[in-house]
Amino acid sequence: MVDAQRVIGASRTTGVLRGASVSAVLVLGVAFYFTPLNVWLAQGMILKTELADYGLAAPLVFTSVGAALTAIGTPRLVLCSLGGLAFGFAWGLVWSQLATVLGSYATLLLIRKFGIGFGLKKVRQFERFARQIERHGVLAVVLIRQLPLNGFYNNVLLGMTDVAHLDFIVGSFIGFLPMGITACLIGAGLLQSNFAKATEYIALALASSVILGFLLKRLHDFVYARNAELPLLTDEDS
Repeated sequence: MVDAQRVIGASRTTGVLRGASVSAVLVLGVAFYFTPLNVWLAQGMILKTELADYGLAAPLVFTSVGAALTAIGTPRLVLCSLGGLAFGFAWGLVWSQLATVLGSYATLLLIRKFGIGFGLKKVRQFERFARQIERHGVLAVVLIRQLPLNGFYNNVLLGMTDVAHLDFIVGSFIGFLPMGITACLIGAGLLQSNFAKATEYIALALASSVILGFLLKRLHDFVYARNAELPLLTDEDS
């Protein structure tokens, strides 16, 4: 059955998985310039051109479609990289973050509207887990967002708890930032016609991943160091 300590504790593996993911993305980014994968880049440029046809409404179109795709389980890092490619790093990050948070929130609302997981709430262990998530709000959501799972499954899991709506939104926004920044930098780097400039973006992506990963590790260590004060990570309700 679901155990809060095991679920949150699984985030200990995220550092390794995050590093592997970033390495894969970086290799993929370089491969765009030397392999047939640059066809995907060409398609991304077509997307950028098509969005430009919408003028000032382009961000709304991207955000709406991105939110819908996130709600049905599309990997958000793909959307983040496309956001960086279409709008550049800064605005790409803004619109992709907005799209993925809104899409995730839509999933949560649907889970609650149709009562999915209602029966599971009657199971004592899950009830305890849900109560702990609700109690720690934003912090719990941020930590769960670091689990090596597709965000859709995290949305479903959180939707079956009674975590506050605002805690879900704020926690998701913060939890999405680290890899979102990296993916948007990759996308913005691919937008550069100058390979040297693109390499700078790739380097920034790597640096941001290391720095943000370190900060998340410190947050993780802080939470575990305060085990006694944070029931989310203890069995005091057992």
